[in-house]
Amino acid sequence: MLKDVDRQVIADLYLSRSGIQFLTELVEKFGSRFGGSEEERRAAEFIEGAFRDAGADRTYREKFTCQGWKRKSTTLTATAPQERKLDCIALPYCPPGEVEAPLVYLGDGHPQVYEDRQEEIEGAVVMVTTATPRFYHRTMHRGEKLGRAIEAGAIGFIWMRGEPGGLPETGSARFGRACEVPAISVSYETGHEILRMNSEAGVRVRIESSNEIYETTSYNVIGELTGSDKPEEVIVVGGHYDGHDISQAAADNGAGVAVALEAMRALVPHKDHLSRTIRFVAFAQEEMGLIGSEHHAEDSDQEKVAFMLNLDGAGRGDRSQLVLQGWPEAVRFFNRLAREIYERDMSVGDSLSLYSDMYPFARRGIPSATFSSKQPGTSAAPRGYGHTYWDSLDKVNERFLQMDASRVARIITRLAALDELPMDRKTPEQMGDIIRELGFDMVLRYEGRSIPGEKEPE
Repeated sequence: MLKDVDRQVIADLYLSRSGIQFLTELVEKFGSRFGGSEEERRAAEFIEGAFRDAGADRTYREKFTCQGWKRKSTTLTATAPQERKLDCIALPYCPPGEVEAPLVYLGDGHPQVYEDRQEEIEGAVVMVTTATPRFYHRTMHRGEKLGRAIEAGAIGFIWMRGEPGGLPETGSARFGRACEVPAISVSYETGHEILRMNSEAGVRVRIESSNEIYETTSYNVIGELTGSDKPEEVIVVGGHYDGHDISQAAADNGAGVAVALEAMRALVPHKDHLSRTIRFVAFAQEEMGLIGSEHHAEDSDQEKVAFMLNLDGAGRGDRSQLVLQGWPEAVRFFNRLAREIYERDMSVGDSLSLYSDMYPFARRGIPSATFSSKQPGTSAAPRGYGHTYWDSLDKVNERFLQMDASRVARIITRLAALDELPMDRKTPEQMGDIIRELGFDMVLRYEGRSIPGEKEPE
């Protein structure tokens, strides 16, 4: 019977243009949907209407308050050995203020360099690239590099894109709160312009910012398909609809929301096969620190959530992957599922990440995974055009939206129909142990975030 559903879902989505039509309207009417903005609020209403039109049994918006941030004026000036204005943008949560200090360049920000150069860092403005440190066993997020600099005594931070192309790369400086120091971004080219100015006396820079931090309101958007036999058990499928204020945020993550909507629409005619309730969520304020998903995971009926599938990164290519978040025991099951739905090329693995909307669920012990896709060889940059000016609609291919919506719909169909899911819940303390084993406990501390099972930082 599920094979018949597979065929109908594939045919429906292959012939559909509604995904790209939705995405086009989302980005062209509401721009970046930056957290706390009027465009974000209007986009929430639009997405709820799209869920309703797709056939959801129930739709609603989930309101929450948080710290917002408004981009105003930010300038970067080299004051020695010569005075020169330089192009820059502020990172969200960059506070208002002014600092002037020597520049300390730490390259790719390998952890060892912070220790080796601590005396230089104290009282300085630190500049690091976005690149993964060479000869280090894992990637390092912007928040960790910034947190290490602040702990070492830096009074300012410059995030230098690690790849050429004239694009500064944005991203929140802190998770849901004001940064302690001015934090800005420059392009690869501007960063190297600064480095070429170096002399025996070094480079001195001044950062001036008038950005505003204030309390704001945002909304998660929910559309549900009620389960036929086990409606009290919920599978959450979602991705964030907010983007960064400098772009259309078409791929990151308008495309993921379009995939969720299309998967819902394709499953509506087959609701009788969904024993469990499927809750589709468009999360707000992900880019400002996973704020919307944290609110939903904390305040919703989390004990009823059996599984969370995150779609941040879906709809971007033909090579798909499903990554579990601390449940390696389920890898074999999902490999079998991929073969069953004729997606033998879908990669399946387990690799916990701290940086997208599945994490607030995973850290509470709720079985979670993220589904994404990409094209091979499209960009040397880890983010591609994400978090830059040119995350625009022209980067999205409607065929990839169709393909991923079909994959997601068929994965959900199997999960919703199982008698028992192949993953048990974990306690927050167990998730804390996993995080310590991975060495992520120090990362969370540098970023000012709590470790599961421990008290929230003040």
